[in-house]
Amino acid sequence: MRISKIFLTASLLLTATIVTVAAIPQDEFKNLQVLPKNISAKELDKIMEGFNEGLGVGCNYCHTKNVTTKDLEFDKDSKPEKEMARKMMLLTNDINKKYFPESKDIQAVTCYTCHHGNPMPATDSADFRRKSDY
Repeated sequence: MRISKIFLTASLLLTATIVTVAAIPQDEFKNLQVLPKNISAKELDKIMEGFNEGLGVGCNYCHTKNVTTKDLEFDKDSKPEKEMARKMMLLTNDINKKYFPESKDIQAVTCYTCHHGNPMPATDSADFRRKSDY
């Protein structure tokens, strides 16, 4: 009898915990067109940091600042660089899926593959050598 009360209490607590966790809203980001709508803040930050490193730029390269508050407006599409980033994400996703299907958790091709820390990728070997020397 005592064991069934303990089991019942534990079951109720577990159910209450699951319901509570399920009720917590997931991170909501506006205007995600390529990335998953339910992406976590941690994963989104990791991806954006990859863009920063791969292109050698800051967040304001693709995102505009609010004139009044000076805060970045991540959901706005005011800059053409943001649309180009979306196209580049689709391109690298396609390349990775087509040519590196065994690397599901690792991106073989990233922004850095072509950009090497520069906003614009090198267009010829002389340009590549010059930029990669610093």
